Amino acid sequence: MTSSLRNILAFSSATFSLAGCDAAKDAATAAIEGGAQTSYCEAVCDWAVGCSGEEDALDACLEATRAADATCAGAESGDLEPVDRTLVTECVTSMADDTCEGLTGSVDQQTLAVPSAACLASEGTAAADAYNAARAATQSSGTDFCDDLGTSICAHVVDCLVGDLGVDEATDALLTACEDTAISALVSSCKGVDLEASYGTDPNLNRMGANTCATTLDGLADSCDVFSAAAWPAECGAVVVDASALPGMVSGLLSFAESYGVTP
Repeated sequence: MTSSLRNILAFSSATFSLAGCDAAKDAATAAIEGGAQTSYCEAVCDWAVGCSGEEDALDACLEATRAADATCAGAESGDLEPVDRTLVTECVTSMADDTCEGLTGSVDQQTLAVPSAACLASEGTAAADAYNAARAATQSSGTDFCDDLGTSICAHVVDCLVGDLGVDEATDALLTACEDTAISALVSSCKGVDLEASYGTDPNLNRMGANTCATTLDGLADSCDVFSAAAWPAECGAVVVDASALPGMVSGLLSFAESYGVTP
């Protein structure tokens, strides 16, 4: 069982929940007292960073969302009229209830995800533009995604071999060996697909499917399931590697395990 991966996912979810509550409190206080207040751009970027785990992407997200939504500047500088301040406060407060499905859910969930009604009322059509900009800006590049996916798969492999099957091998060495051999073809195939994140009028369905593939594999309840083709979601075979090649990938993982004297 990959406890480290579960911890990362749990931490991201908890971090977003806490950040959302803090943002809501700050927004409510600002609406009462006047002056600068938390903007939709800041709130939606807190949400996106919390869901993606890409903390280093916050500045890029703020730049992208502020370019998409002029209202954010007025909120952050305290120049909004009282009625608009209230609408922004209601929008920011609503962000605390948003889930991460718009970033990590199924392809349908990512495709259909939209800002809350409160944010649409506050920001108008710019709400969706900023929302999509935040989602795209807080995701890794296609190349990094593929490297991270390979590492995630191999983390399951190592956890199973060492933790469940008793392979006596240094974890780092085993992880490197897996990445260099067992999973290298998948990573190479993955990098041949356009996986740059994009939403709105030009959505990249490949990246959405790849996100679903990665999220499902990350969340395997038992790391040893990575050696079973049945545990791999259909999205993996539709995007990151050709469906006809997926059984061979799983067989390669099994062969890798057998080279260490075990059969998962």
